[in-house]
Parts: sequence; C-alpha cells; structure tokens
Amino acid sequence: MKIIGLLRVKNESRWIERSIGSILPLCERVLVFDDHSTDDTVQLCASLPKVTVLPSPFQGLNEARDKNYLLEQAEPLKPEWIIAIDGDEMLAPGCEDRLRNAMNTHHSCLSPRILYLWDSEHQIRTDGVYGDFHRESMFRFQPGVRFIGDNGANFHCGNVPMACRQKRLVVDDVQLLHFGYIDRDLRLRKWDFYNQNDPTNRREGFDPKYPERRCYPHIVQGDVAAVPADLKLMHAGPLHLEELHTCV
Repeated sequence: MKIIGLLRVKNESRWIERSIGSILPLCERVLVFDDHSTDDTVQLCASLPKVTVLPSPFQGLNEARDKNYLLEQAEPLKPEWIIAIDGDEMLAPGCEDRLRNAMNTHHSCLSPRILYLWDSEHQIRTDGVYGDFHRESMFRFQPGVRFIGDNGANFHCGNVPMACRQKRLVVDDVQLLHFGYIDRDLRLRKWDFYNQNDPTNRREGFDPKYPERRCYPHIVQGDVAAVPADLKLMHAGPLHLEELHTCV
C-alpha cells in the first residue's frame, strides 16, 4: 500500500520532528508545505528522511488553496492513501498497525480521535467537544479531488476533501495527540489569530451579548477572566482535565 503524508505548516519547530516522525514508518514520502516559516521548521523537515519541503509560492491566508497545491504535488506520486495531519500533532505510539488495518477496509476516509494535550504532555481536556472529538485525517486518494474553504479566509476546510468523506470510518483505537493548545500562551495566540480572521463566527461561540468573550471562547477557558473555568459554553465547559494514560 502506497501512503503519502501531507502537512501544511508554519513555525512548528517545537513539534515538527515528532509530528513527521510519527507517520514516517507508514509513509513512502512526506510532502511538507511551508507557509513562510520564520523559525527553523524548514531545516528540521529537510533533515528528515523521505521528506520533501515545498516552500509556499503564495501570499496571504488561504488554507484551501495551500492544501490543494499539496494535493497537486502528491498526485504524480500515485498514492493509494494520504495521511494529512497538522504540524502540531502526532500519531499516538502503537497505532501504526491499527491504522494499516483500517486502511485495508472498504472505507474511503478515516477519522481518528484527537486528544488535546492541556497544560502538560500527560494531561488532556475532556469536557464538551474535547471529550470525544474526531477529525477526518486519512483518505483514499482520488485524482482531481480538491478542498473547498468555508469562509473568507478559506480555512476550516478540514484535512480531507469533502468528496472523500462519504465512506467515513471512525477509529477510536487510533489517536492523534494535539500539542497546539498545551500552553496558555499558545492558546492565547490561537484565540487572537481566530478573532483576527474569523471574529463573528456564531458557530464558534460568538455571542454579541458577551463581546468580552470574543469568538472561540472555549480555547481560552480558564485562561482569561472573561471565560472562567466553571462557565458552560456552546462547545465546552466547565473545564475538565484527565490523565492522558486513561485514553490511550
């Protein structure tokens, strides 16, 4: 089975070696789209075996455009399956055989569980959507499929094209560990980023009655006075944390 890894990254030097290293045993090649990183992400990626770094030829934020560019570069490699993860997450150790077995079914898309590490590499958040969150992250490649963005910046387009999601298999015994919210500073930066680019998204918790919470308040629950840990929100809350070993 020919598997290709695809990652779209920017300034992920803190995690990128672990991220790519977690899927390298499964992949014939890994293509990394670098969105103008200013740290040593590119150098770290280039030092890994079977990895090709593709510098972005674009300017401005457009996730769907960038991921379509990645797909175009992958198509000549004739992959059977694509593993598409983020630069701040890694496949949990011991999941490789379970993932291969899932790929050998009739399904066209796999949706592993995402475990959000919170304040520690040994602790995850489990309230609200964080407690049982799955995201399509692997798909059987179909020539010509493309991503479609859902807002002005064309992000939130997912890791799998919509056309590949019809025969989805939820695989609870395959997990991705997500590092992107592990520190308070990371959560605050992500909250600011989303509010700069998607400030009034009601599906992500924007409520004009509470403008101080801004959009995506669940990301910073317990981190800012406007969103206390004991608050019940649209997608999460009150904040609840558990030991990672209970879920892997």
